[in-house]
Amino acid sequence: MLKFASNRSSLAVYLLTCAGFITSGASAGWGVVEATGAFQLPGGSTTTYVSAVGAANNPRIYGYNFGSVNTLTGQTLLLQNFYFENYAYNDGKENNNWLDGSSTATLNVLIQQDSTQISSTNYALQQTSTSGNNRFWNMATGTNTNLAAGLASAAYTVAFNVTYTYNIWNGSQSVGTESTGAYTGTFTILPVPGPGAFALVGLAGLVARRRKA
Repeated sequence: MLKFASNRSSLAVYLLTCAGFITSGASAGWGVVEATGAFQLPGGSTTTYVSAVGAANNPRIYGYNFGSVNTLTGQTLLLQNFYFENYAYNDGKENNNWLDGSSTATLNVLIQQDSTQISSTNYALQQTSTSGNNRFWNMATGTNTNLAAGLASAAYTVAFNVTYTYNIWNGSQSVGTESTGAYTGTFTILPVPGPGAFALVGLAGLVARRRKA
């Protein structure tokens, strides 16, 4: 009993992580197993994996701080790729659901500054492999996109949402559409010095040279 009490916070995190594997349609024979972005963070040279759903050892996209981008030094915030796994199967009730080559998945990346939408971009995902009722996807377009490109100095939010289709048979065939829902993180573009700041830097350099002379 004491051991359980001492690990209540860990248990809560575990339960929340498990809940991330289930979408609204999971009980009806379709759902999402994993949705993970691969990022190169500002100033870094390695890949950081951040997940909306699944991959319990990864940090969560929701509330994640992707860092501060110093555009003066050429820093970027790269979305290198996005990995997605979903499933659809006969729910044993009235619907027979399945994924096939005609099924689609699309990643939407929405960037906002406060309540102002800056951009909303859709990237097609492509099927890479299958395992039973599960399909695995990654980005067909938009790999290594610099999310910070062209943005002014400010704080931003960035949301990732995958929408996917699956087949339904309920006396006749139809197509269902579901999504992971939007998972939102943050990043900042550092202030860029104005012309006056550059002038001061030049003046300081001139003074330093005169002192050496």
